[in-house]
Amino acid sequence: MAYPKITVNTGLVRSAFASDTIPIPSPDLSTITSTSTGVASGNADTNTLNHLINSTLTGNDQFTSTVVPLPVLIDDRAIRTTGLGNPDSSLVTAIADIDLTLAADTFPDGNEAYTISRPNHLIDTTETFVTKGVSVGDVVYNNVTGVVTRVSAVNNEVDLTLEDDLFSSNTGYDDTYTIFLGGQLPGPEGKSSEGCLLYVSTLDTITTSIATTYVPSIRVKTVAGNNVTFLNFPVGQYLPVQITQLYVTGTTNESEAACLAIW
Repeated sequence: MAYPKITVNTGLVRSAFASDTIPIPSPDLSTITSTSTGVASGNADTNTLNHLINSTLTGNDQFTSTVVPLPVLIDDRAIRTTGLGNPDSSLVTAIADIDLTLAADTFPDGNEAYTISRPNHLIDTTETFVTKGVSVGDVVYNNVTGVVTRVSAVNNEVDLTLEDDLFSSNTGYDDTYTIFLGGQLPGPEGKSSEGCLLYVSTLDTITTSIATTYVPSIRVKTVAGNNVTFLNFPVGQYLPVQITQLYVTGTTNESEAACLAIW
């Protein structure tokens, strides 16, 4: 007897982030959504070659302070957020109370705004990660770039170490993010093991040409564990299977951040 394979009757839709290692998190997981802040921010006030100097810093605000997420560390990234050609950045090579030595002359005017970011970290001075129950293995999603990773260490209330670098670049230091709490758990508590529908979309502009209304390649893992690639699949349709994972490898770039997971 014939029966419908797909029934769309749900109230939950979100971006189906693509990852070769991380399943789409379960819709039952609690989340934290906020914005990365970096280690510190302020304004330079002295023009010295290859230095970032802020003489207004005192006490717990100084680069050497031990009040988290400080102190600034070697190989943190000093990002120029205002001024000619912003943003630009260079790595920290030496640290004093109000003076960072840099690998390049990133603050040539000596009055530019700055943010200090830390590679492979998510730092948010407005959050309370420990109190809210963030754990090693939880999934972290950059809402701007569509890139996903996991928490590898919970350092304190405002600082997480990540498996991949999502928030230290010139443009990513203040991106919004979502953390899926409990994402390290097996089964339905930690991933979409019951499956979701995938609405196929693309970031490409759709025209009247038939060739541009099809995604060349969509690779997924089904609820049965099958690894399958759909070729030339029409935009605006649902895959005819329930899935637990959308892969980066084997999926056309324009669709990685555009497809939607529906429960």
